[in-house]
Amino acid sequence: MRILVIGASGFLGGHVRRAAAARGIEVIAPAHDVLDLAAGSAEPAALIAKIAPRAVVNCAGAVTGDAAAMNATNVVGTENLVRAIGPGVRLVHLGSAAEYGRGSPGVPVTEAAVPQPLTPYGVTKLGGTRIVADARESGLDGVVLRV
Repeated sequence: MRILVIGASGFLGGHVRRAAAARGIEVIAPAHDVLDLAAGSAEPAALIAKIAPRAVVNCAGAVTGDAAAMNATNVVGTENLVRAIGPGVRLVHLGSAAEYGRGSPGVPVTEAAVPQPLTPYGVTKLGGTRIVADARESGLDGVVLRV
């Protein structure tokens, strides 16, 4: 099995890359300058088709910077990735607990909780999650993991 890990040089992406490789999964992890999802070029679709992964794990995410930079990576980049993925490829998209906003101390937050992000990061990660959810309704084989 072959997977494409986007954002593999980051904290979560590095863990995903190492864990998958330890299980014998072939991991392709292109550098940011090779696969720039925020740019919106046609290249991501061609690169994904050439790699032919069974799954794409999107660990890319801007956690700092201004709202525009976070939007470019977390929303526009996710939208471009969803458009680039062909049939038969599963998308595993990493969302964030920041999408829920501030919870009550000691009270677990479930997926049924209403998202109420309080920061530009939370707002943009929720935007990416909604893009994946909408694409699922149109046939994308995708899942969001909020971490």
